[in-house]
Amino acid sequence: MFATPKIRAGTVAISLIAVLGMTGCGAPKPIADMASAKTAISFALTEDAETFAPVELDRARTKLKQAERAAAEGDNEEARRLAKEAQADAILAWAKADSEKTKMAVKELEASIQRLQQQLGSR
Repeated sequence: MFATPKIRAGTVAISLIAVLGMTGCGAPKPIADMASAKTAISFALTEDAETFAPVELDRARTKLKQAERAAAEGDNEEARRLAKEAQADAILAWAKADSEKTKMAVKELEASIQRLQQQLGSR
């Protein structure tokens, strides 16, 4: 099965987020890590993660809130760790939602093919 442009673009974007999240600039505050986590959550939402991966999405949101709290308290290492975990959970939510939507599309195509075959067979 060929990837659609939307899926390829999403994959590229998620990969870019992951790379940016992994390359820290040594800043004392985990600003880039938290921004990457927020972006990953946004991408997950575009794939309907609330419907198809609600547990993973909720986990990502919770960890991001914990990261924000840790950063506000000055615990930058804990904030960075939580932000990276939030990003990973959001990427997982995106991938799971994308996978579920793809499975649904495959089922719809299979049903269409079966209907067409039945129509051709009844002629």
